[in-house]
Amino acid sequence: MTARSIGAGKLYVWTYPESTKSYAGWHLNADHVACASVSEVIAGLATGSLRAPQAFAVSPVTPAVLAVPNNRRAKARSARELRLLTDPDPRRFSLEERDGVLTLTAGSERLEELRKSIIGITRGEGDFAMIADGKRLPPDHRLWFWW
Repeated sequence: MTARSIGAGKLYVWTYPESTKSYAGWHLNADHVACASVSEVIAGLATGSLRAPQAFAVSPVTPAVLAVPNNRRAKARSARELRLLTDPDPRRFSLEERDGVLTLTAGSERLEELRKSIIGITRGEGDFAMIADGKRLPPDHRLWFWW
C-alpha cells in the first residue's frame, strides 16, 4: 500500500518510548493542509465513500512541534506512516504500531470523534487524548492531539 501524500501539508505522529505516565501513547499534530486532508478521508471512511485502509505519509517530528507538549528532553520517535482502518463496532478505537506504521482502527462513533479532534488542531485545541474503551489498557493505547 502506498501512503497518501498530503501535498504541501505536514502530518506528525510520534511517541516518547521512555514515557510511561502523562505522555504515554501516541501524539498527533498537523498543519492546516494536513488536517483538512486527513479529516476529509475520515469523513469518507465514515460515510462509506472511501474504503479502508487509507494511509498517510508522516513527517519526522520537529523541535518546534515537540515544544508544544514540552515533554522536556524526552526522546521522541516518529512513525513513518499512519494507517486508518474501520471496524463495524461503532465504539472501537485501537492503536497498533509495527515497523514504523501506526494503525488506527475505529468504528463510526470514534471516527467522528477523531475527525473533530483533528479539525480542532486548526483552532488551537489540544492537550487531550482519545483512549480505547476497556479496562486496564496499556498506556500506549492513547492518541494525544497538539496544536
